[in-house]
Amino acid sequence: MDALPPGALFKLTEKDRQLLGLLQANAREPTASLARKLGVSRSAVQERINRLENAGVITGYSVRIDQDKLQQVINCFTMTSCSNKSYTDVMTTLRKMDAVQAVYAVSGEMDFIIHLTTHTLGELNAELTRINMIKGVTHTASHIVMETKFSKKLTL
Repeated sequence: MDALPPGALFKLTEKDRQLLGLLQANAREPTASLARKLGVSRSAVQERINRLENAGVITGYSVRIDQDKLQQVINCFTMTSCSNKSYTDVMTTLRKMDAVQAVYAVSGEMDFIIHLTTHTLGELNAELTRINMIKGVTHTASHIVMETKFSKKLTL
């Protein structure tokens, strides 16, 4: 099965949902262990994973890092407004910035929320200056994260 056409939705079975939940908790869990937990064969799990990958439902695997165990990281969320028809150019520039972790399109007064991470306030200031200088960015409002009270994994 090839990737789904743009706009097409993939129909998940209950086993698919369970499998995705297990993979979100630990993407490195062995297929045999996943099969035991799901009550299916190892080959059935591998086929499901392949099907979900080929359809573009699973787009990759990542590592979750406990930033508290590493050097301090500054997280900042910057609400951003853009002039009409500049979204593509703004996204192209933001995508190239290493400090930008994610960009969320939102409803309301602002167009985007940009998640930035840096190691120092000086670096953050420089990144915010770069964002404010992007052609098409009309307004920003930044909020530095003081503490993460909790963070949940995505549930299906």
